[in-house]
Amino acid sequence: MNLRNISIALLTLGLSLTLQLTVDAQTSEEKPLWPSGIKDNPVKHTTAEEMVNFDVNPHAPSKKNRVFRKVSVPTYVLHLPPPGKETGVAVVICPGGGFVDNWFDREGTDLALWLKEQGVASLVLKYRLNTRDSSKNFVIPRDNYFAAAFDDAKQAIITLRKDASKLRIDPNKIGITGFSAGGTLAVELAATEELNEGPGKVSWKPNFAGLFYAAFLKNYTVRKESCPPVFIINAHDDNLTTAAKSVEFYTSLLNAGVTAEMHIYNKGSHGFAMDFTKGETLKYWPESFIAFLMDMGMIQRR
Repeated sequence: MNLRNISIALLTLGLSLTLQLTVDAQTSEEKPLWPSGIKDNPVKHTTAEEMVNFDVNPHAPSKKNRVFRKVSVPTYVLHLPPPGKETGVAVVICPGGGFVDNWFDREGTDLALWLKEQGVASLVLKYRLNTRDSSKNFVIPRDNYFAAAFDDAKQAIITLRKDASKLRIDPNKIGITGFSAGGTLAVELAATEELNEGPGKVSWKPNFAGLFYAAFLKNYTVRKESCPPVFIINAHDDNLTTAAKSVEFYTSLLNAGVTAEMHIYNKGSHGFAMDFTKGETLKYWPESFIAFLMDMGMIQRR
């Protein structure tokens, strides 16, 4: 290789590293979901937000296992695909935790890191959380709290859609996914009608939804005209968010003519996320999710 070719190779490598460092910088910064603040925020705690580090699964992509509590100021972290790998698809990921915890890495960052290698951008959402009293009741009134949490999920979709061009994503290929309690936020946005709020408003309606052992807090009447395609997974031996509830919701989608796919795995119990030591067949669910997006035309086969 002559000097000129070496110089070109080094320049190309430098540009590639610069682009990757730019992407990495964008994925490590925690940003406020509501940059102008939240007027009359109903979710306030008497003590500061907490973060607890739990034991890390050695196979976890993030090598982290942070859990947040007492969140009153929601934030998010972006994970963008490497340059040249972008598919234009993006997802909001809502971690679970019973609405009092947010398992940010185990049910957020780990999936986001895997998805970005498949060309899918992610926004991992640290939504507002409640607390419980000594009788295990919510401290913040239930209706007030859920309205706030649903608003956070909607704002996450809006954030991606508003920044779609800058983030190199397609505004018509933005979905929402959620684990356990986070699945409640995902199903709410998928199954709820979006009211026409007038011209200039950015839609919060997702183009698809992923429900990962989701918690269903109510029965939904879905309509084909307003419910996007839905991908559902659960474990047969999940005693907390039971497979029966997932089957029930899938049946409502089927009856309404909504495009949907469901996988019920024999083993996995609750909270398997990306921990593939809990069962042999469940290890394929991330690939099935990507294949589902291909079937929907969200991701083009290469």
